Amino acid sequence: MRRLAKSAHGFFFAGALVLACSGVHAQQVEPGEWDFVTDVATPGLPRPQQSGLRTCLTREGTRDPLRWSAHRLPADCRVASMKLGPDTVSWEMECPASRMRGSGKARTAGGSLTAETQLGGGASVDMRTKTQGRRLGPCTP
Repeated sequence: MRRLAKSAHGFFFAGALVLACSGVHAQQVEPGEWDFVTDVATPGLPRPQQSGLRTCLTREGTRDPLRWSAHRLPADCRVASMKLGPDTVSWEMECPASRMRGSGKARTAGGSLTAETQLGGGASVDMRTKTQGRRLGPCTP
């Protein structure tokens, strides 16, 4: 009876490990052709401005959340730290020359993602973005 309990426990643990690993794999943004639509809101605008972008994300681009948006940030912005969860990615960003800092969070599911960022630089700048992205397929030449 004890042997059966140990065997069942081991089987349960192995199954949980497989599920955990599949969750980590599911969170990753896949390389390929992506379509992004981003809404940008700042206090001075009466309503959010929307922009779109279709781009080819290489393997390197899938690891950089600053590339997952139709809104381009200042050129000096970079990811300072990043945390990966089962189906989320969160990050802190900084733009030293622009004197801005911010954060973001994205949720991924298959070939789609939703992301929100906040970027500020004191009282003069407060920008929030919301992005919807979907993978269209492999990159086209």
